Amino acid sequence: MRRFNKCIPWVTAAALLVSTVGCENLPGNKQSQGAVIGGATGAAVGVAVAKNNLLGALIGGIIGAGGGYLIGANIDKITGKDQAGAEQANKRAQSNPATADQAKNATSADINHDGFVTMDEVVAMKKAGLSDNEMLNRLRASGQVFELTEQQKQSLLTQGVSQNVVDTMPTLNREAREKAAQAVNTDVISRPANQ
Repeated sequence: MRRFNKCIPWVTAAALLVSTVGCENLPGNKQSQGAVIGGATGAAVGVAVAKNNLLGALIGGIIGAGGGYLIGANIDKITGKDQAGAEQANKRAQSNPATADQAKNATSADINHDGFVTMDEVVAMKKAGLSDNEMLNRLRASGQVFELTEQQKQSLLTQGVSQNVVDTMPTLNREAREKAAQAVNTDVISRPANQ
């Protein structure tokens, strides 16, 4: 709870800065300003939720900029704060989603082997006709930590993924989750207060 409280001033400061600066003082047109502001405040929100959401720091900027396909990541992507890789995975999921044929031939839920699992990869497994157990085995085989927002859960359910798979995903790969949480907590505790 203490770390979350430390993040609140940053989120508030970002909101105040945006409201006091005014768009006429920012570079670029209104559309690019909105994307920058959304990404910055999304990253602040991501940091604020990182206490309970290990992917929060990675996906915060993506959420703010209008994404949100990322639902899993390898521990090295989380502890290495690979936001560039997360953004690339998110964009790939939007522009070139995984197919059922690719899912049939994959050995894990990380169909494209980029160290992330995105919603399209889970949907592709469902479209490939995999059972719940087969999907969960492939999610487990990825070795990744999974977290879903309420919107992501609803989207997966709407696309035919079962409630069982959606509910079980965050409980998979507990050892990886604990390692990532320990590494993230150590980083937050050791980081100077001004960062």
